[in-house]
Amino acid sequence: MSSNTIGMPGFEEIFNQIQINFWFIGIPFEENVKLRFYIMWSWLFVMITQESLYFISKFSNENFLDLTQLTPCTCIGILSIIKIILIARKRLNVFKLTSSLRILYEDIIRDDKKVSLVKANFVFLKYLTKYFFILNAILISVYNFASIFLILYFYLKKNKVQFILPYAILVPFQIDNLGKWFIIYIHSIVTGFICVLYFTTVDALYFIMTTHMCSHFTILSQEIRDLKANTTHLLKDIVKKHQDILKLSEDLEEIFSGPNLFNVLIGSIEICALGFNLTMGKWTQIPGVVLFLMSVLLQILMISVYGEHLIMESRKISDAAFESEWYAMDIKSKKIIILIMLRANKPQTLTAYKFSVISYESFTKIISTSWSYFTILKSVYKSPGQLPNEN
Repeated sequence: MSSNTIGMPGFEEIFNQIQINFWFIGIPFEENVKLRFYIMWSWLFVMITQESLYFISKFSNENFLDLTQLTPCTCIGILSIIKIILIARKRLNVFKLTSSLRILYEDIIRDDKKVSLVKANFVFLKYLTKYFFILNAILISVYNFASIFLILYFYLKKNKVQFILPYAILVPFQIDNLGKWFIIYIHSIVTGFICVLYFTTVDALYFIMTTHMCSHFTILSQEIRDLKANTTHLLKDIVKKHQDILKLSEDLEEIFSGPNLFNVLIGSIEICALGFNLTMGKWTQIPGVVLFLMSVLLQILMISVYGEHLIMESRKISDAAFESEWYAMDIKSKKIIILIMLRANKPQTLTAYKFSVISYESFTKIISTSWSYFTILKSVYKSPGQLPNEN
């Protein structure tokens, strides 16, 4: 093993947690969908329905601010359930693309020069996915189990038991004893963990696959840049490799165009609701709202960063072709170089179902859209007790 490959994570090391999560969810690699997938999905769907019914039952001007505090949680649940069903429908595409990326990654490992070009990307990816799962597991655990500590706090302070749940949901009976509370509490925290499992798995899969695609464009750029007059015989393989990577990029777009669309749509609503609570809510809620808002913004930003990275790396193919010794090549080779440049001028993109390109620009558009929603919401909102003619 050379010094370059030391510290370079293996393909299975990167994909291992994704495969474990897919198996647990009920859509294991190379196998049919399992019964547990439908059970877990239905369980979460029931929870979201209960949250939505609670929202509708309490909808009024007096409760409006309180209800906007519930919106982000409900939105995350809706987003998770939509994203996992879209990925489940595309599972065969996911498995096929994973197999192709595995073959290409093994080719990288065998070449020290290729490893040196992309090692930093994969080392960062390894730690990103690891701590992404850990951080979200900690956050959902704190959120789920905080109810128990709040119950103990109120009991010790007021000598009275308040049956507090982590999520506001509508149930068909009154929770007035420990047994009923425990049943609903277990139901709530289980669905909370399922929700986080869904969206972290889909997002981590997006990070991993996009990193692989960007890395292959990086390697291909260097191979084109190194072309000399006496190595034009490599052009045929380079063109084929370019076409293969472009095809894999299109497969990646097909898999994630749906989830990206709902990330954009629902993300805007989440940011709007959180911003509204940050400015109109009580000061005691600020730490929690800020934490939630930063989490949502970071998630959308990361998706945009990887989308922008794919655009940049695919465009570099054209620059690499120009930086090669094309001027010393024969006419046929020059024509091939020109064709490569022309194709690379149209970058590979990840889109929100073709409506917008996932990039830094899309991130700013999401913030802008959220701000528009926020200003409308703030202009029409009247706090309880405010007279109709008051501003």
